[in-house]
Amino acid sequence: MNMSLMGYSRRTLSTAASLWFGLAMCCLMNSASPLAYGQESGELRLAKIISDHGVLQQEKPIKIWGWAKAGTPVVVTVTQDPEQGAQVIEAAIASGQRREETARESGDYAVTIRYVETNAPQLATQRREVTANADGLWMATFPPAKASFQPTWIAAQSGAVTVAVKNVLIGELWVCAGQSNMGWSNFNRKGREAASADFPGLRYVAWNDSWYKPREEIENNIRWQPCTPEHAQRFSAVPYLFGTFLHRYLKVPVGVINVARGGTTGQTWCLPAELAQLDHITVKTSLQQYHDETTQWEQPAEVARVMQAWEEAKQKATAEHAVQSDKAKAEGKKPPRLRLPKKPADPRSGWSPPAGLFNATVWPIRRLGIRGVLYYQGENNNFMRWTRYEHTFPKIPVSFRQAFGDPQLPFGCVSQPGWGTFGLDPEVATVAEGYAIVRDIQRRALANDPHADMIATYPTGNSYIHPAEKMPVADYASLWALAKVYGAPVVHRANEYQSMKKKDDRIFLYFDTDPIVHERWKHVENNAYWQVVPCPREGNAPFQGFIIAGKDRRWYPAQAKHTRLDGTWTIEVWSDLVKDPVAVRYGWANWPTGNLVGRERLPLATFRTDDWPIPEGVSYSEAAKQAASENLDRLRAEGKRQALDRQLRQLQMDVPQVEAELYKADADEAVKSKLRRLEAILDELVDPQATGRLLQRDRPEMLQKIEQLREQVEALQVAP
Repeated sequence: MNMSLMGYSRRTLSTAASLWFGLAMCCLMNSASPLAYGQESGELRLAKIISDHGVLQQEKPIKIWGWAKAGTPVVVTVTQDPEQGAQVIEAAIASGQRREETARESGDYAVTIRYVETNAPQLATQRREVTANADGLWMATFPPAKASFQPTWIAAQSGAVTVAVKNVLIGELWVCAGQSNMGWSNFNRKGREAASADFPGLRYVAWNDSWYKPREEIENNIRWQPCTPEHAQRFSAVPYLFGTFLHRYLKVPVGVINVARGGTTGQTWCLPAELAQLDHITVKTSLQQYHDETTQWEQPAEVARVMQAWEEAKQKATAEHAVQSDKAKAEGKKPPRLRLPKKPADPRSGWSPPAGLFNATVWPIRRLGIRGVLYYQGENNNFMRWTRYEHTFPKIPVSFRQAFGDPQLPFGCVSQPGWGTFGLDPEVATVAEGYAIVRDIQRRALANDPHADMIATYPTGNSYIHPAEKMPVADYASLWALAKVYGAPVVHRANEYQSMKKKDDRIFLYFDTDPIVHERWKHVENNAYWQVVPCPREGNAPFQGFIIAGKDRRWYPAQAKHTRLDGTWTIEVWSDLVKDPVAVRYGWANWPTGNLVGRERLPLATFRTDDWPIPEGVSYSEAAKQAASENLDRLRAEGKRQALDRQLRQLQMDVPQVEAELYKADADEAVKSKLRRLEAILDELVDPQATGRLLQRDRPEMLQKIEQLREQVEALQVAP
């Protein structure tokens, strides 16, 4: 049931937010609720995320949880002793909770990779006795352990029943979330990479699901998989490559949990309570609409009414189709296709509703210790949803940190690759390019977060919304993790914009220098710490991607160069068409032309020096969407006109310079060239198909004077 915004009042929206906040707090604080579903039978079991071949986070408390009959004691065992591990597996098989499959021998030659550890840390066998609470939930906590490739067994025993999992490793655990570019499995060179992807210490599990309330358990049947050439073919590209880079560098087991779903927006990756606190109409309206839809679906009588209406609509469509078919046959025409109304779907498990993905994928695993979150989303907020993203995106890292109980949880945000029309005029790009706006929202939201970063990837894109260059994306992301999370001596970013200084008709941009870059390149102090690609051995390519504006906020393509100002390297930016510049932007487009990189060839993040308002992009109601669309269409049209005007003015400046260079040693030819240009202009003025018609109507006396001037120019051209 979709309600138009026109039917809302501020009080109604506030009531919806209050309802959402109440629901959220109930879900977060009260475990005695139907959210802990699936425990009605009282059967002993482990949480689904704790299964064979999984990974537990090193150096954080190990939490093992599951469900049993309320009030029953449960003994939980964690061991790396092979003998005791075999015993718990046998006990699980004997109690019917596990079935072992015998590996099939093909007889073919095979090679299996194994890890050789020296002085590997040993996890002593430990047991905890806990009691299932009123909802059947039990949880045992064990001390932190060191990473190793030693297989770990986990068992839970209650009475005569034992459940157990094997081949669990202790290492580094990351959660990957976002939309299709995080879930996309294909990438360039996949065939070669996957064929050699024999890393038993790299583990991967993926699922996606949505629900309107936080779930205590994963709905899907999931399975951890060790990385083999066969399994790697099905792994998502960025999570797999990211995990591979970390695994090979850190030399510890790595587990990747991928919960991405294509086409999701930022609001679905937030806690309900965080969304309920947002006081903006784009968010409140979305919450109100979703509340109305799910409330309707919780009422059996209302669901029956909806389904009955659908059945009646089907019958009506079928009857009308029969009449149309009979008529077509009688006329000797092809019968029309039968088009039935779409069956109403349960909105409680919608594709990307407020908090939906977070409720069903992140909340059920919140008891895990994890090292960090890699997030790759924003494409879908490009489509008239960026105003809402301004409010929801800052809540995403907050939501992950609250769920996992770690206020310093690292959060790496992969910004959008290039996409769309390359080389779009800045006058148009600055008013209608949603990717640029989404990148800017992410940059500003994470700018002062010491445990988060925006990872620039715009050079990896193309005109396809799912670019295949995923290896550089994972490379940039892993460098960020290695440098910022693990303290490795690697460079993870290019220089970052710091400040600007205006001098005459130029703007000078100041950038920081990564300490590692400074140390590595201090022998070239006469050069800047950044480069322009392509960068041949002698000479640099022209700077690209800068635009500049004056107080009128009209943007122009800018020239740029390396410049020392007061002894400090800067980038000097200017345009001959902007005499009093006040602001600069870099890489502001869906598909930026920017070619600035750091000394380690990592892309310079897109940025802007101004804080001017962004055009509104909203879709919370048909009326609001139409108004925003009409405004953007108007801005685009004005931008196109300004771009043509700028091109004309630039030509008027460029032609005399080119002309002077061409005829600098020949006065006669220089004069003739100018006369030819003057004659062409006068011809345009008297052309009856253009200006001449207007002059004839409004200024006939001027038209006569122009004709006289043409005669004088013609006389000059034939003069000896």
